[in-house]
Amino acid sequence: MPATILTTHGCTNEAWAKEVMGEYLGHNPFYNFMSESSNAIIQVREELTKAPGDAITIQLRARLTGAGVTGDTTLKGNEENLTFYDQRVLIDTIRHAVILRGEMSEQRVAFDLRNQAREALVDWANNKLRAQLITALTDTTVGRDRSRYLYGAVDGNWNTTHATALANVDATNDKLTTAMISVAKRKALLGNGRRVRPFELKVNDKAVEEVYVLFAHPYAVRDLLNDAAFRDMNTYIPNTFGDSALVHGQRYKGMWDGVMIFECEEMPILASAGAASINVAHNVLCGAQAAAIAWGKKTNYKEDSDDYGHENGFAIDEIRGIAKLVFNNIDHGVVNVFTAAVAD
Repeated sequence: MPATILTTHGCTNEAWAKEVMGEYLGHNPFYNFMSESSNAIIQVREELTKAPGDAITIQLRARLTGAGVTGDTTLKGNEENLTFYDQRVLIDTIRHAVILRGEMSEQRVAFDLRNQAREALVDWANNKLRAQLITALTDTTVGRDRSRYLYGAVDGNWNTTHATALANVDATNDKLTTAMISVAKRKALLGNGRRVRPFELKVNDKAVEEVYVLFAHPYAVRDLLNDAAFRDMNTYIPNTFGDSALVHGQRYKGMWDGVMIFECEEMPILASAGAASINVAHNVLCGAQAAAIAWGKKTNYKEDSDDYGHENGFAIDEIRGIAKLVFNNIDHGVVNVFTAAVAD
């Protein structure tokens, strides 16, 4: 007697799991900045998909700072020790499910309900990953150093107490501008002897551009678009990135001083935190290895039935962890930029 393969049979799960993961990652605004390369803004680590463990350790070798020797000076005794920093990224299970109650619910709309279940789970996974990445990148409880923080237009707004520094951000002088972006970039390049390494962007699979990427709240972007210098730069100067996937779509707003600006509506708003109780947006200028995502198990799509097939459930689960990279108590690849965010 031939075997019957139902839609709930395990043979269908692997193909659907690949579809679900590809779809939800592709919808994520950070997807094009994620890769296994150390040049990626979000570095992907997959070692734990092939070996047991609940954490992965990411290491950073500090740059050599010694002067070396010249001429006939003896090198013996003048060597420099290698310095390493490390960070553990913990992983855990993340899962969610939907249920269709009653055979008549499925009978009325046939196969479409199964698609709707998948799409709902894809949307949930996309939102979950995006929210966790933003939470990690904007975590002010670790890596806090003056060289990685800009409160408003000038470095003088800094205070060792976060809330006190936020209260210096005002609605007039501290809107996002091209000048502020340049200050943030200089912090990335020069800050405290710990340079934020730029993100390497391939253009037309040939030339490599070194850029930083600013993820900014829509209110910050609104103010930037009112900056005449930014408008002129992005109106009259040709796009140098060709057909790069990064510069298409409504999120990419343009470039200034080697910094690509992307609008991200999920960037945090700190309510009434600024001067005169204005809202303040937390934006982030990112370079390479700003954060890491470690997978222990890729997305698994499952289907289940209960009550003798009367109820059908659909689920996804994966094992992963996300963390901002912080070495020697300083954010490794992030400059935090706080701007006025007065509502329209």
